[in-house]
Amino acid sequence: MNLKHVESFLWIQRLGSFSAAARRLNTSQPAISMRIAELEKTLGVTLFDRRARAMKITPEGREFADYARRITDLTTEVQIRLSDHSQYTGRINLGVTESVALTWLPELVVRINEEFPAMVIDLDVDLTNVIWRKLRAGQLDLAILPGPAFGSDLSTKYLGDIRYTWMASPKLGFEKSKTQFNPQDLSSVPVITLSEDSNMHDIIEHWFTRNKSVPHRIDVCNSLGVVAALTVAGLGIAMLPPTIFNDEIKAGALHELETGPSIDPLQFWAVQPSRHVSPITKIISDYAQQASTFDFSD
Repeated sequence: MNLKHVESFLWIQRLGSFSAAARRLNTSQPAISMRIAELEKTLGVTLFDRRARAMKITPEGREFADYARRITDLTTEVQIRLSDHSQYTGRINLGVTESVALTWLPELVVRINEEFPAMVIDLDVDLTNVIWRKLRAGQLDLAILPGPAFGSDLSTKYLGDIRYTWMASPKLGFEKSKTQFNPQDLSSVPVITLSEDSNMHDIIEHWFTRNKSVPHRIDVCNSLGVVAALTVAGLGIAMLPPTIFNDEIKAGALHELETGPSIDPLQFWAVQPSRHVSPITKIISDYAQQASTFDFSD
């Protein structure tokens, strides 16, 4: 039994198939099958029931899984704590949303590269719900995304808040009509936002509906930058973070609308399944908290 055997077993359990584990470990399915066969021969037990249409872990496999996680965690911890970080050659799949990618993600990646120059970081920038699905499916080791992020099955670290406000181009003339706007005032104007896989889409719909109003039209795309560009062009209003689009505000291309009721800031978290927490993801979560430029005042 060696670490490759144990690692292969854990990824099969996590992803649900030999082929998925092979893709994650950048090897072939026959190689994964051979590792598991050798591991089962060494232990003298069957770890996976291959007869069913959907492969299932055996009772012996479930028992071994606890030991396997402890083996890999201890090995990683020894490598990180006692050896030169430059010698660590692991791979981390990190999922983030665009608000992070447009602000402090570069600083985080620089810090990781400085501390672990031989480690590979696979970045996945996507919408909130997509990142959540990938995390739950075992395709990500760590996710940085807006909450809520609570549950006994999750390990989380708070990364600060970011404020979103309604914005419009001066071309629409809002600043000349009123000083404060409510959902009814804005309901007749097209709303530009991210698609339904973003939590911002849900927040906007809830803001209107809880105040007994329905937006005339919601136009969606998958890029916060495109949302801002369309808003600058005067095609509608959008809920955007001033910290990211401060240059457009200063240049007069975007105007913040004072609205009521107010919208709570988004809390951001580093999230990972509790059963898959490792020393390296703990360290990266700490780095993320240090790199974050979001508001920690609360």
